[in-house]
Amino acid sequence: MERRDGEPVWSYEDLGILLGAVLPCLVFAAISAKGLSYLVPQKGVVAALSQMLIYIGVAGSLYFMLQARYGLEFWAAMDWRVPWRRMMLTGLIGPALAIGMSILAFFLGIRREPFPIDSLMTDRASVLAIGFAATTIGPVFEELIFRGFVQPLFVHSLGLVGGLLATAMPFALLHGPQYNWNWQLLVILTIASVVFGIVRHVTGSTAASSLTHAAYNLTFMLGMILKETN
Repeated sequence: MERRDGEPVWSYEDLGILLGAVLPCLVFAAISAKGLSYLVPQKGVVAALSQMLIYIGVAGSLYFMLQARYGLEFWAAMDWRVPWRRMMLTGLIGPALAIGMSILAFFLGIRREPFPIDSLMTDRASVLAIGFAATTIGPVFEELIFRGFVQPLFVHSLGLVGGLLATAMPFALLHGPQYNWNWQLLVILTIASVVFGIVRHVTGSTAASSLTHAAYNLTFMLGMILKETN
């Protein structure tokens, strides 16, 4: 099936099918994590591996759905384009955004409290595993799903502003359990997600938004590591 640039051929029915595939992926990841916990003592490593299984399962479901229903090549359908316009600038947006969101967090009065994710990062192996997932595989898969598949559908239906917001809110809520549903952090995640969406829209590339997303996460990870070592 032919796909006009910027317009998805998939529908909300396909979104429903993809959401239906999430639960089996979660169950499989949970069972796998339980088994891994007997072999790998570091909780963070197990959490990172199980998260990767979820990403692979959901992305794999999307891959087969697009191929079976529309005959689409996955990476082209998700607008994974390299190179893209202003690649150097795109790489700088992530760190700048992270610094800006840190300043906003200060003004929102976010108190540093123990979050569930902190309990997973109690040893070096866990920090490395979670850091690797958060700066490589995580951003790629999240951008493919949210900015590659979901955002074009919402933008086509709701317009650019509505589509960006409609994509950003579930993205932020997905990360809510990691931060005890702190509303200030959810606001920050929503804003960051909108920026990722703008990068994807302006460049026409999910590879670009993935780089911005990865650089954003990397900046926070480096800041956390530097803080812990001082």
